[in-house]
Amino acid sequence: MMNGDTKLALHSIKTAKWRSLLTMLGIIIGVASVIVTVSLGEGVKQQVSNQLSQFGNDLITVRPGKSFNPDQNGVLGINLFSNVSATLTDKDVKIVEKSDGVKISAPLSIVSAVPRYDGREFNKGLVIGTSYNLPELINHKVQYGSFFTVGEEGRNVAVLGSKAAQELFQENVPIGKSFQMRGEEFIVRGVFSEFENNPVTPGGDYNNAVFIPYTTGKTLSEGNAQVFQIFAKPKDQNNLDKVTRTIHDGLMTAHDQQEDFTIFTQGKTLDETSYTLSLITAMIAGVAGISLFVGGIGIMNIMLVSVTERTREIGIRKAVGATNRQIMRQFLTEAIILSIVGSIIGVILSLVVNFVIRMTTELEPAVDFRIAGIAVGVAVIVGVVFGIAPAFRASRKDPIDALRYQ
Repeated sequence: MMNGDTKLALHSIKTAKWRSLLTMLGIIIGVASVIVTVSLGEGVKQQVSNQLSQFGNDLITVRPGKSFNPDQNGVLGINLFSNVSATLTDKDVKIVEKSDGVKISAPLSIVSAVPRYDGREFNKGLVIGTSYNLPELINHKVQYGSFFTVGEEGRNVAVLGSKAAQELFQENVPIGKSFQMRGEEFIVRGVFSEFENNPVTPGGDYNNAVFIPYTTGKTLSEGNAQVFQIFAKPKDQNNLDKVTRTIHDGLMTAHDQQEDFTIFTQGKTLDETSYTLSLITAMIAGVAGISLFVGGIGIMNIMLVSVTERTREIGIRKAVGATNRQIMRQFLTEAIILSIVGSIIGVILSLVVNFVIRMTTELEPAVDFRIAGIAVGVAVIVGVVFGIAPAFRASRKDPIDALRYQ
C-alpha cells in the first residue's frame, strides 16, 4: 500500500500533467541518450569484433605504406592518407613465406585485366593474383567447385566471388565455363560463398573479385606483380608476436631499413579497435549524461515554481497539523517519482529508437541493461539532489503568510 506522502505526490502530479511532463523531459532525454549512445557503441564494437575474429586472431597482414604511425609515447594513430603505392614486391612475398615460424602465407596482387564472356565485360571488381592456400588463411569456403591447387600454379584457372559469377555469367554456378582476359582463356574452378566482411582488404569487395594463381597474374602483368597485401599464419599461435617480429625484421632488411610497410595482426587490431571504440562511446555517453543533470535542474526550477503556486495548499496543510518534515517529504517524494517515471519513459524511448535504428540501418545496437540500470539510478539520485531545494523551501513556508497568499 502507498503511504500518505506517495498518494499526495501522485495526486499533485496528476493534477498538473503537462507541468509534470515538462519536468520529466530532461530526465527522459538524458536516460534515452545515454542508453542509445552506449547501445550503438557496443553494437559497433561487436560488429567490428565479429568481422576481425572471423578470419582468426592469428592472421598476420602485411600492407604497403604506413597505415599506423606511433607517436612519441608509442600510441598508434591511424594514418588515413598513408602512401599505399606498391612498395611490396615478389621478393617480399618470398621473405614472408620463408620467415621462421610461418606455417602458410599468400600474396594478393592486383592484375590489370578485364574479364570478358559472351560479349560482356566485367568492370566492377578486382582481378587478384593469390596462392592456393588463401581459403585456409581467411577461413572462408568455396561454395561451388573448388579452389585452385598448388599444382595449378601458373595455369589459367580462376575462382570467382559470388557477385562476379552472377555478373559475368548471369548464373551462380558457372563451374567449368571459360572466359577471356587479355586474350587468354580462363576456366572457372569454383565460386566462393558470399563474403559478409572483407578480410582487412581496403577498398575491395571480394564478392566482386576474380581470383587467379599468383604466377598467372604476374604473367598477365608482364612480370610486374603489384602486391597490395600479404597474409600469413604462424605454425604456433603462441609464437604470433615472435613470428611477426621475424617478418618485420626480414622486410626491414630488404627495404634498406625503410619502414614503408605496415604489419598487424587481427588480435592486436581487435584489441586496439575495441579500446578506441570504448573510449569514444564513453566520451559521447558522458556528454549525453550531462542532459541528466540538465534534467535535474529542470526538476528543481519547475518545482520551485510549483512551490510558489501551491503556497496556499502548504499553508492549509500546516494549519491542520502537517510538520515541516512532512511537507519536505511530500515534495521530495514528488521529485523522486518524477525521476523514476521519467527514467522508465527514457528506457522505453531508447528501446524504440534502437529498434528503429536496427530496422532502417545496418547498425545493430546492443542494449546493455546494466547501463540502463545505472542510467535510471543516476537519474533518481539527480531527482533527489535537485529536489531537496524546492522541498526545503516548501517546508519553511510560514503557515500564516501561506494562508494569506492569493
